Amino acid sequence: MTKSKTQPKNCLRVEVSTKAWRKAKLRSLGKVITGTTPPTAQKADYFGGSFPFITPTDIADFNVRYNYITERFLSDKWGDEAKKILIPKGSTCFVCIGSTIGKICLTKDNSFTNQQINTIVVDSQKADFKYVYYLLKNNQGNIIKQYGGGGSGKAIINKSTFESIEFVIPENPNEQKRIADILSGFDDKIELNNKINQNLEQTAQAIFKEWFVNSKNSKNWKTKKITEIIKRLPVGKKYDNKTAFSKGKIPVLDQGQSGFIGYHNDQPGVKASVESPVVIFTNHTCNYRLMTRDFSCIQNVLPYVGDKDYSTLFVYFLTKGKIKMQEYKGHWPEFEEQVFLIPPPPLAQKFTDYIKPVIEKMVGIENENQKLASLRDLLLPKLMSGEIRV
Repeated sequence: MTKSKTQPKNCLRVEVSTKAWRKAKLRSLGKVITGTTPPTAQKADYFGGSFPFITPTDIADFNVRYNYITERFLSDKWGDEAKKILIPKGSTCFVCIGSTIGKICLTKDNSFTNQQINTIVVDSQKADFKYVYYLLKNNQGNIIKQYGGGGSGKAIINKSTFESIEFVIPENPNEQKRIADILSGFDDKIELNNKINQNLEQTAQAIFKEWFVNSKNSKNWKTKKITEIIKRLPVGKKYDNKTAFSKGKIPVLDQGQSGFIGYHNDQPGVKASVESPVVIFTNHTCNYRLMTRDFSCIQNVLPYVGDKDYSTLFVYFLTKGKIKMQEYKGHWPEFEEQVFLIPPPPLAQKFTDYIKPVIEKMVGIENENQKLASLRDLLLPKLMSGEIRV
């Protein structure tokens, strides 16, 4: 091995040798667990509790670490009966069945998953758990390509296949940890930024509530259908799930918890920017998102903008969270029937002007996250292949 010049401790140095690296199957790094869905006939016994129940739609996208939101939780009774498939904190979940095969996340709590997810519970004596997460993330594309299925058959990676996937990894666990620490530095900052943006949006929502919900002065306000102040946009070209990739330029949106399933590099179906944002309403799941980037859609995604003297920012905060899934049957016409008490246009515009700097700050943070993710993804394959050693 060619020795590098003297450098500060723990800095990166470029080498091409993978000496002291070894081949390892996933099963040798820990235990693989396949989840299951509790019997729905006993819903009252098993659903509702403290254990997150992770499903593919709960995982935000292909490009996250802890960023998932579970819609359902499981009970202590299920926890007692299903101890063998309990997933501890710090385990890597990998979607192995269905159209979103390859979605990945790290668990932030003791959890359960459904049968579409295989999870590697890393043995700390054999590997670093964050390193294994990045190992799978780095190999997402190859795993999807090799095992993701095609044609009319459903994509599936069964447990035995998943745990038999072979990788080349550093022999030294300390080197694994150093690699994971470098990559985690980027994700730590991205996740911190996400929390800042969540707080900013909550602040904006609180301001809206103070101005328009708790307001005692509703003189000259009018009751209107939502369609009187919005304009639907055409969704543009539709993509099936197999054309969405884990990396790319244009986000592809579908229904589900995050509305995001991947990227493509073709022309977007809908144009959006910080000056001309677009509200996304996802059919069936009633999720909302304010888009300030160009995007395209697959299905059940309904983009709209403000119209007739009402800004997109105003109608976003007006409609967000107002329609609940249990009140909604899953069709756009029912959304069109929603009625709101609307303030005069000048007051709505005053709110828009007041809140716009908050939105611009959020967009700036999102742009920073994109740069951080790009740099992380540039380093990821080099660190994982040994081209860059630490």
